[in-house]
Amino acid sequence: MSTIFKRGPARPQANITPMIDVTFLLIVFFVLVSQIVDLENVDLELPAPDHAATRLPGEEPRAVVNVLPGPSGKSSGYRVAGESFEATPAGVQGLRSLLVELFQATPQMRVNLRADRRTAYRWVAPVFQAVRQAAVMADVGLDGASLNLVVVREDQ
Repeated sequence: MSTIFKRGPARPQANITPMIDVTFLLIVFFVLVSQIVDLENVDLELPAPDHAATRLPGEEPRAVVNVLPGPSGKSSGYRVAGESFEATPAGVQGLRSLLVELFQATPQMRVNLRADRRTAYRWVAPVFQAVRQAAVMADVGLDGASLNLVVVREDQ
């Protein structure tokens, strides 16, 4: 004779511990990646051209030079590869020296220039000169140096 045990209604339970572990790993991953991306990006209000004849940059080696915005269209300095330089002749020389090192390490490097739309051109022009001089000093030559002006559209 067999006996039937009455346990009552079944209550299924889910173990969510693995899901919580994966969630925390994803959070850590995105926090770390966002810090790496923020190293090159400075919060700027970039110009928005009406008819841009440009293309999106590829994944070629690059250095990103940010012209840091200051009050009244001035610049508070320059930043590249996590290093900041003052908007003075000595700061531009330091920027040029760093660009020489970067060009010597990677001759085919592209330089992306980012500036706020309110920043006056007189603060952007020294970067053009620094890139040109750095390319010559690093024996890359003017034909080998590539400078891109980075403009981000509002819908991106």
